[in-house]
Amino acid sequence: MHSTIGTFYRSARHAAKGCFMGTALLATSVAVANSAAAAEMNWRQFEGTTITWAYDIHPYADALSAELPEFEKLTGIKVTPELYPDDSYWSKMTIQLTTKSPAWDVFGTGIQPAWDLAPSGSIEPLNKYLNDPTLTDASYDYNDFFPALRSALTWKIEDGQIAPGEGGEVWAIPHAFENIQLFYRKDILDKYQIAVPTTPPEMAAACEKLKAADPKITPLGVRGVRFWSSIHTAAVSIAQSYGVKDWVMKDGKLDTGLDSPESIAFHKDYVDMIKKCAAPSFANDNWYQVVDGISSGRTAMAIDSNMFGFWNDVKGQPASGKIAFAPPLHAPSAKSFNSNIWIWSLAMNAASEKKGAAWLFMQWATSKKVTLAGAVAGKLVNPPRTSTWADKAWVDYASQPEFNNFVESFKTTQDQAALAFTPRVGFGEAMNAWAVAMQKMVNGDDVETTLHALAEEVRAGL
Repeated sequence: MHSTIGTFYRSARHAAKGCFMGTALLATSVAVANSAAAAEMNWRQFEGTTITWAYDIHPYADALSAELPEFEKLTGIKVTPELYPDDSYWSKMTIQLTTKSPAWDVFGTGIQPAWDLAPSGSIEPLNKYLNDPTLTDASYDYNDFFPALRSALTWKIEDGQIAPGEGGEVWAIPHAFENIQLFYRKDILDKYQIAVPTTPPEMAAACEKLKAADPKITPLGVRGVRFWSSIHTAAVSIAQSYGVKDWVMKDGKLDTGLDSPESIAFHKDYVDMIKKCAAPSFANDNWYQVVDGISSGRTAMAIDSNMFGFWNDVKGQPASGKIAFAPPLHAPSAKSFNSNIWIWSLAMNAASEKKGAAWLFMQWATSKKVTLAGAVAGKLVNPPRTSTWADKAWVDYASQPEFNNFVESFKTTQDQAALAFTPRVGFGEAMNAWAVAMQKMVNGDDVETTLHALAEEVRAGL
């Protein structure tokens, strides 16, 4: 978790206005584009090559897998997918990339893991590919991706640390993205006349009412595993509205805000909510359990990636038309909510021996045509291209009655969604420690004592 104060200041200068949790990257255009006058790119220039694409077992992977025959027909390039469960994918990715293994050519990642991998040279920077008209088709339109997504995936490396902002390299291409929302079983809340909660204390009260009305229902589904993914969804989104900061400058030195008064206040409310609302299996629950609970009706509400509800609203499924959406919870004293974003992206292994073919696959997989196809198949939600959200086929599909207020709620939440963490090497280590501390507090450890111990552990790594 090595860093320098100078790099932190440079990162802070590029922070988006109003972000509570450190640096939310500027939604500016990256200066990479194709020449409008470029000759047609040759899609078959790497014909006969076989590449490996690695990804989490996920509907996003399903969306891309369904289109692979088209890519192989177009290019003559064979793609071998390697798909792993979420619990093991991230460790496998770290091992593959840090050992400089060429086994994977293209892999799925989020922004945060890429922060740890880019400075070591494990990820291939992409500007040279985007700017080469012999490798990037003139119709690709990189600037069609939402500006906030492009900006979040662009940074410089200074003194071994991440320095976001203009003039940096593009490190990955958006494949799909998520904002964090509250989604709920409208049928269950209506049956027991429970209003949609807006704060953790309101949620705790609603959960107690639900448990009294029907003890078989788990009131709230949230991730609780000892891994950073359980922090980046519900916890960090709500924490922002309490004024919690992951890293701060204090007395001229880089420090953490995880034991601040704001953090203590947030954790007391959040831990109380989890104790009253979540399943006994909280410590082992990942996104699979969240999805299954809301789909089956065993869980009444969830705070997680907004597409989880969308997937389970599909016509013909038991939950169809029963799941509705709302912004995530916020502090009782806050005027509004905050929502973290997660960007599933495609990146290139710097150790790949087939970089040209790998780039053609990444370009095709994130093209307008393939993105739209995945979206209207109900698998690639949320699509990262602005053109998809303007396309009648997608808007009509996502506005069907079974999806209730998905489109309206997405737009409301997306207006305030931003990257919640300070970009820096060592993110994963610190956030994993936070997830472990959260489990301890839910299990009964004193909140203030646990947070002070967590902060000291984080400080020891600075």
